Amino acid sequence: MPGMATKDGARGKAALEAHTGQIAWLRGTGPNPFDYTIWDSRTVELLTNVFGPDSAELRAYAEASGTPGRLPGVRGQAENMTLNIHGPWGILARLERAEGVLAHIVKRLG
Repeated sequence: MPGMATKDGARGKAALEAHTGQIAWLRGTGPNPFDYTIWDSRTVELLTNVFGPDSAELRAYAEASGTPGRLPGVRGQAENMTLNIHGPWGILARLERAEGVLAHIVKRLG
C-alpha cells in the first residue's frame, strides 16, 4: 500500500477516522451540497494518499458514492450541478454508503 498507510498506518487511520466523523456534521447542514462536494473531494484525496490512486479502497468509495454527471430526471449541466439531497443517489444516500465503506476501511487498518 503506497502513501501514508505504508509510512504510518496509525496516521492514515486517524485521518480517515476524523474525516468520517465529519459525516454527522454534513447531515446536520441539511446537507449542504457545496459542503458535501468539498468533503467528497477530500475523501478522494485522503484515500489516494493512504492507499494509492489505483487502490481497491478508492474504487470501493467511488462505487458507493461517486456517480459523476447528471442523473436521470435531474435538470442541469452534466458536470456542473448541485446534487439532490434525497433519493438513491442523493447526498444522504451517498453519505450513508460512504460511511459504511469508510468504517470498513478504518476497521481493516487496525
